[in-house]
Amino acid sequence: MVIRRQSKTGGLALNKRNIKLLIVSLFFLFLSSSLYYATPIEEIKILVVCSDINDVMFANNLATITNSSVDILYLGIDLPDDRSKLSDPTYLIKYDEIWIPDLNVQWTEGGRLTREEVEALSNYVMNGGILVLGLNTYTQSWNRKLEEITGTRIIRIEKPETDSSEWDIIFNGRFYLYNDTYQTVIVSPYRARVLANYSNGLPAITLSHYGSGVGVLITFNPVEELIEHNPEIIDIYAHLAILALSERLGKPKIPIGELVLITLKKVFSHPFFLGALVFIILEIIAYLGFLPFGVTVLLAIPFLPFSKLLLKEECSKILEKVQTLRGVTLENLARELRKPPRRLKLPLVLLFLKKKIVILDLSPMDVRDSLVTPRGSESEVVAQWAIKRYPLLMREIIKNPRIRVIELAYRVDMPPYDVLRLLRELSRYGVVELKKAVVDYEVRPLDPLLRWSEV
Repeated sequence: MVIRRQSKTGGLALNKRNIKLLIVSLFFLFLSSSLYYATPIEEIKILVVCSDINDVMFANNLATITNSSVDILYLGIDLPDDRSKLSDPTYLIKYDEIWIPDLNVQWTEGGRLTREEVEALSNYVMNGGILVLGLNTYTQSWNRKLEEITGTRIIRIEKPETDSSEWDIIFNGRFYLYNDTYQTVIVSPYRARVLANYSNGLPAITLSHYGSGVGVLITFNPVEELIEHNPEIIDIYAHLAILALSERLGKPKIPIGELVLITLKKVFSHPFFLGALVFIILEIIAYLGFLPFGVTVLLAIPFLPFSKLLLKEECSKILEKVQTLRGVTLENLARELRKPPRRLKLPLVLLFLKKKIVILDLSPMDVRDSLVTPRGSESEVVAQWAIKRYPLLMREIIKNPRIRVIELAYRVDMPPYDVLRLLRELSRYGVVELKKAVVDYEVRPLDPLLRWSEV
């Protein structure tokens, strides 16, 4: 009896230990499974380049059967996306695979693949990408680079006249019917591995290693065959998508040196950068004084907040000289400061923007110079300049108020038209007054001119 009790007690204790071990095991199993399912599985990213609605349907089928993330770059002539993405390495490198199954020139905005696009696709594959091409893409956009990527050489395009089983596709030991009224491209694989054949032994699908990536060629029309004839053929495309991933040497990536060059090229070709570069160049030219005053005024506005740091001393000297001389021409001011006139343009414009001076263009009065005057003293300064420049003319106007222009022109021996044009400019600054008379104008001196004549 004792022995039985001991054995029962011992059996009961053993069962408790087993239960504890079982609970612990289940806990760790639950924990490990939770961690497994909580860990995100990296999704395959595929870009499908489409040119019509059938291509879009193809892309949707590919997304469903491969359970991957498929983006569409639509290049159909009806509503095309931005085609420049197809030649942008930083855009292409985001995708594990790029499928261009049926880029038909007839329906594609911009036509066949350009040299720049083929070059970008070539670099993409070289850096670890996967490129899958269909019949029309390969033949209508033929390029030696495409032959290198796929490891095949094109021989001819075949279009059987009668339906026969010799063009059925054999893949992984299974036969897939092919509507051979569609074309096929006959190729010679020189570096590629044949993944599928036609019943007649010719290559149907090839795979080639190119750099770190993979190039796949489908020698028939994969879109029309799927959408119009044989939906089961999607199994081949799903297998290709997974197989190609296992064949590449690594995820697509751009070498750092190449990425830097691409980034710099993007920056330098960006409209904002080009605009900023042009603006900076114009600012430098304005700083050196090679632009007219009118243009320099616009370009000097950004300098205003920094004028006290950059040109404070120079502006102070110019302002002092202008106020001392009570107005001076740019040429004489440059001579006084012993600097080329062009180097004074920016400081003068800054003083003008600060409303310290006024810059008067003398070219309407046949003088290739500018008159710099303290603000508010324009009339007196112009009167002083006119007396120095045209002493005889001004003397006649002062001595003979209301003298006629024709008479004035006769006395100073100047063409009447030149006299009238000069007086009109002086009247703008309040130096003289022109009054319309019969077939002529009367000229009367105003206070600024009279004051300088008295001095």
